[in-house]
Amino acid sequence: MEGIAFRRAELAEAPDILAVLKDVAAEIPVQVEPLEREEALYRLIRTCARSGESWVATDAEGHIVGFLLVEPNQTDRFWGEAEALDLRYAGVVASHRRAGIFTGLLGRVTGRLVPLTAMVPAANRSGVARRLEAAGFARHATPGGERYRREPGTA
Repeated sequence: MEGIAFRRAELAEAPDILAVLKDVAAEIPVQVEPLEREEALYRLIRTCARSGESWVATDAEGHIVGFLLVEPNQTDRFWGEAEALDLRYAGVVASHRRAGIFTGLLGRVTGRLVPLTAMVPAANRSGVARRLEAAGFARHATPGGERYRREPGTA
């Protein structure tokens, strides 16, 4: 991970995050066409960046090479207490894989010590399910994919 820096995503980086998301979209999988779908993803990226919970990894030149889009989960909260987060999308560009970037990004989010949930579609080809389980997420089968949840304090 030499030359890789991790930091919270900034709202102004939404176009760059979208470019990386489009680059890895086939593996996740996520639809980026038609234009309305791309615009919806762009709005989601902006929402996640505004939340302050999303992270990016940048290379030595400052280019985004990985991201984790995270937002507060409103349905798991009870009367505004018991904060919980949802991992919406994650990706690392092909040229920077197998360097611990996803693990580094995930560590920033799990370090908050709040419950974190992720949905992994059945068609996902990124290997994220295996990585989530290795990070202490419990798997729960759901229609159309798997739901992963990590409670604070799990390894």
